[in-house]
Amino acid sequence: MTGQWPPPQQPGPHDQWPGTPQYPGGPPQYPGQQPGQYPTMPPVQQEKRPVPADVVTAFQLWFLVAALGVVYLVAALLFVHSDRASFVDQLMDEFTKQQIDPLPTRAEVDQLLTIGLVATGVILTLVLGGLTILFAFKMRKGKNWARILLTMVGVFTIFSALPTLFGAGQGSGSAALLMGGAGILQAVAAIGAIVLMHRKESNEYFLNLPPTPPGR
Repeated sequence: MTGQWPPPQQPGPHDQWPGTPQYPGGPPQYPGQQPGQYPTMPPVQQEKRPVPADVVTAFQLWFLVAALGVVYLVAALLFVHSDRASFVDQLMDEFTKQQIDPLPTRAEVDQLLTIGLVATGVILTLVLGGLTILFAFKMRKGKNWARILLTMVGVFTIFSALPTLFGAGQGSGSAALLMGGAGILQAVAAIGAIVLMHRKESNEYFLNLPPTPPGR
């Protein structure tokens, strides 16, 4: 019986055809590829969008708003402390109406008022100023929720300064003048920051929209 046994087989679809390069020791391995796995493409890194100039300026203005808020609180505490005699009288009258027994002395009420003012000033400065700065950092990173919260803070700041701007509820003394000036400047800075955060380039940045071509 002539012929070759076993008979030659035709190459299958997964067999190597003539002309295919031979790799001694198997096909090359890519970094991080396990044996027998297909090579994977490296992850495509998204290009980081630059922060618009308006957003950077708004970020700086929010720092100014936080700093002026500290000045306002300190001035308000100084104003209350300078007129603490009338506040002590009001507290003594309130304690008398409530028929508190034993009735605290005037010195004790004065000390309690001073401690309360200091504690309130420290807590409000840390909480309000810290939250404003935290939201400002998130806003600069393009977080739209931070922009919304800062807009609400700014609107509250503006409305709080309106009585001082129109001369309502103004006190006398240097502490009252400092408090009124800090409140007005704080409102002006908040208005500027809100306007800059909602301009055209800022909206594209926060909403992750494609930049508008120049000339449009």
